[in-house]
Amino acid sequence: MTSAFSDGFCDSSVRATIDLIGGKWSMAILWQLLQEECRYAELQRRVGGISQKVLSAELRTLVGAGLVEREVVPTVPPQVTYRITEEGRSLEDVFAALHRWGLQHGG
Repeated sequence: MTSAFSDGFCDSSVRATIDLIGGKWSMAILWQLLQEECRYAELQRRVGGISQKVLSAELRTLVGAGLVEREVVPTVPPQVTYRITEEGRSLEDVFAALHRWGLQHGG
């Protein structure tokens, strides 16, 4: 019997996706941004329990991957807003599948 693991499927597309969004905080950040755009402090409050250092690092990674957009309004102090990109929005089906799986398995 051939599985996704033995034919290399998981070594490529699935592994790349897990590497990008499978961290402790990435999906929580993306989930919040799927709901609505947020300024940095609001995003940190909504995610809950995440340090500024970790949030900044995760956002840099997600922006670099094209899943999140960062907009800086040049005011004093600068206003920074984060929003999901169309590429990031394409993960909605992934979140829906995880939600269904959680419901079916007592989550």
